[in-house]
Amino acid sequence: MSYDDALTKVFDASHTKVLENKELALYCNADSPLFEQAEQYFARLKSLKTEIFSSKINYRNQVVDDSLRIIDAFKPELSISTKDVKEEQKPFIKDHYFDVLNKLNNALKIANFNLELFSKFNFFHNNIVAIGANGSGKSTLSAKLKEYLPKSAMTISAQKLLIIPVFKNVTNPIDTTKDLQESQSHEKSTRFKSVSDSNYSPETDVIKNEFKVLLNNLLSENNTLNNKYVQSVRNGENCSVPESKLIKAIEIWNSLIEHRVLECSDGININLKALTSEDSYPAYQMSDGEKVVLYYIAHVLQAPQDGFIIVDEPEIYLHKTLLSKLWDILETEREDCIFVYLTHDLEFATSRNTAKKVWIKSFNHPDKWEIENIPSNELPEALLLKLLGSRKRILFCESESGKIDEKIYNILLPNFTITPVKTCFDVINYTKAFNELPNKTAESFGLIDSDHHDPDRLLSLQAQNVFSLNVSEVENLLFDEGFLRDFSRQMMCNGDVVSTIKRAVIEKLSNTKELQVANYISAKINYYFKSSHVSKGNTRDEVKNHYSHFTDNINIDKWHDTREIELQDIIDSQDYDRALFVINDKGLKTIANRNFNIGNFQEKALNYLQFNRDSHQHLLKHLPSELTAG
Repeated sequence: MSYDDALTKVFDASHTKVLENKELALYCNADSPLFEQAEQYFARLKSLKTEIFSSKINYRNQVVDDSLRIIDAFKPELSISTKDVKEEQKPFIKDHYFDVLNKLNNALKIANFNLELFSKFNFFHNNIVAIGANGSGKSTLSAKLKEYLPKSAMTISAQKLLIIPVFKNVTNPIDTTKDLQESQSHEKSTRFKSVSDSNYSPETDVIKNEFKVLLNNLLSENNTLNNKYVQSVRNGENCSVPESKLIKAIEIWNSLIEHRVLECSDGININLKALTSEDSYPAYQMSDGEKVVLYYIAHVLQAPQDGFIIVDEPEIYLHKTLLSKLWDILETEREDCIFVYLTHDLEFATSRNTAKKVWIKSFNHPDKWEIENIPSNELPEALLLKLLGSRKRILFCESESGKIDEKIYNILLPNFTITPVKTCFDVINYTKAFNELPNKTAESFGLIDSDHHDPDRLLSLQAQNVFSLNVSEVENLLFDEGFLRDFSRQMMCNGDVVSTIKRAVIEKLSNTKELQVANYISAKINYYFKSSHVSKGNTRDEVKNHYSHFTDNINIDKWHDTREIELQDIIDSQDYDRALFVINDKGLKTIANRNFNIGNFQEKALNYLQFNRDSHQHLLKHLPSELTAG
C-alpha cells in the first residue's frame, strides 16, 4: 500500500468513526455541533487531497497526527450500535459523550487551526517566510505553532542571553536527549538581553540553560559515536570514521567565521583559537555574534527528522554578511525539514529565493491571525514586501532614494508613503500592479514629469492613477515665485532678488535653448522607443512591425521646430511660469546660490519648507489635485 493510499484510508476511517459516534450520540440525546464540525473537517481533507498528497511528508505526517487526535477523543470506544442500546443505558452513554466533547473540542481546535494556517502556507510545498511588522504577533504565532505541532516542530527564539558552560564530563545520551525534548516543549517567546532582565519568569531558567542543553546533547552524541567506532576497530571491523552532529556544527561554524577556528579536541569542551596563534580560549569567551551562529547551527542540526524548524526573527543579532550564507547552509543541511521564518527584515525575506512568502496582516489575541499570500506581479519582490503593510496611500515617483524629489514629496505629502523608482515606465507599471493586488490596505498613485508626453497619453494615464507635475522637474518647484518671495524674506534679502532670479532663469533658457530642444527630442524618442516594444519582439516579423511602428511616430524636424517656437515664445514674453514648465537644468540652483549669496540653496529651501507650512501652498499648486485634496 502506498503512502497516499494509507493516508486516504486514515481519512476515510476517521470520517466513518465520526459519523458512527454522531449517530450514537444523537440517539442518546448527546448531540453537539462539534460532531458536524468534525465531519466538515474530514470532508475538507478529502477535497484537498491533491494539495495534501503533493506536499512534503512533513505536512502529511502532521495531517495524520491531527486526524488521529480527533479519533482519540472518542476513546475509550463504545462498541455498541443504536439498535442495541437499551433505554437505561442512554444516561451513561450521554455522560460518556460529555467527556468526549471536551477532548473533541480541543482536537478540532488544533486540527482546524493547522488546516487553515497551512493552507495559507501552501501546504508546505516550500519553506515559508512570514513577514510581519512589530506587534503583528510573530512571536505568539511561533509559540502557537510549537503548541500545535508538538511532535515535529523545533522553535528557535531570538535570544542574546547565550551562556556556554564549561563541561566537566559527558552526560548519558538518554538523559541529554530527554533534556533537549523537554527544553523544546517550553514556550520560548520571551527574550532576555541580560541576567538582570526585569522580565524574569519561570521560563527564564529554561531559556538561560537552552544553549547548555543543545551543546550537551551534541557532545553526548559525539562521544557515543566515537566510542562505538573505537570498539568496532578493536573488534577488527572495517568501518568508516563517523561524523557526528558536533563535528558537522564545528565544520559549518568554521566555514562562516574568519580568523578563528572552533574545535573540540578533548570531546568535552569547545575551544577557539586564532588562525595566527596556537593559543586557545574557551568558547564562553566568544563574541555575541559568534555564539548566535553556533546557537542556530546547534538547533537546526538537532531538529526532528522530517520536522518543522520555526525561526523567530532569524536576522536578530547576526551580522548582515553572515545572515544569508548561514541560513543557506542550514537549509541545505536539513533538506528533510521545512523552515518557517517569522521576520520583519525585508532584505532577509527576499534572500529566501525559493521560499513561499506570506504577509501577517494583523493579529487579534489570543489566536486570530490574518495572513495573506503575497502574489507575484510586476512589482519587484523587495518593493512589494516593503509596501504591503503601509496604511498610507502609496506614491510612486521618478527618483532615487534620498534624492531631493523624495524629500520634497515627504514634506508636501505626509499622508503618502513616498516610493521612488527609476523611470516613468516604472511609475506607471508599479502603480497599476499595486492597485491590482487583492486585499491591499492602501491605494497607489503615480507622479511623472510631463513635458515629453503627449497630452492624450497623460489624460489616459489618469484613469490608472498616474498624474503629472506642472513643472519640468521636481527641483523647479523650489523656484515658484511665491515660494522664492517667502524664502527671500526669511533670508532678509531685498525685494529685487526674486525678480533678478526670474530674469536669470529666462536668460538660462535662452542661452541653452538648442540644448533644451535636443534634450526634449531625445527624451521623447526614448519614450516612444520603450512604448513601441521594439525590444520585446519574439519573432522577426514582430520586431519589424514594432520597429515600423516606432519609426512612423518619429518626426525629429517637426518636433524640433515646434519646440523651438514654443521656447522662443516663452523667452520673448518673459513667461516665468511657462519657463519652469519646460526648462530642464540642474544648474538653476547655481542661480539661486549666487543671488541669495549662499552655497546650499536646496538644503536651506528644504529646511524652510519643512518648518513653514504656509509655504507649502506655493508648491502644492503645481501638483495634481488628486494628490493634494484632503
